[in-house]
Amino acid sequence: MTKPTGMIPKFIRLSFVALLAAAATPLRAQLLWPGTTSGMSVEQVQSLFPPAHAPVEAIKLPGGRAEELLELDEYEIVGRKFRVAFFFKARRLLEVALLQTGELGPEELEKFKVILRAKYGTEYSTRSGEYIQVKWNAVQTVILLTWTPLGRGIATLSISYEAPIIDDAIRL
Repeated sequence: MTKPTGMIPKFIRLSFVALLAAAATPLRAQLLWPGTTSGMSVEQVQSLFPPAHAPVEAIKLPGGRAEELLELDEYEIVGRKFRVAFFFKARRLLEVALLQTGELGPEELEKFKVILRAKYGTEYSTRSGEYIQVKWNAVQTVILLTWTPLGRGIATLSISYEAPIIDDAIRL
């Protein structure tokens, strides 16, 4: 049995169309913390996390990079309860930070380092001194795991996800 000339099997045509659509559509938003992407509006983040609310005392990132407009009081990961801060620039999501302060020894840093390595691969860099910071680069998203001892067995552990708002970069 011979195939008619000029006929391309249907699955190849569909694959080709899907490939063209993916190539023609630029990456409009970089993934941040699971479920969020850079550039999301406050309302979009609120709809993803209905318990999120305006913080009592908003944190501003250095240099006016962004301001915390939403927070989740509690989000559990691997038996640890984090506060989640959503930072926006011009009401568009730029960074998500998971924060916890309490009895957190260096072993907690190691536990989260192993988890993040499993997801993002080997870290890009590590800094240590008054604090320890481990950095991953995942495409345009920067993931920072930071452990800061405060004394007497108390420390802060934070995991932040930051990515540029792509719409601003398209013009460059």
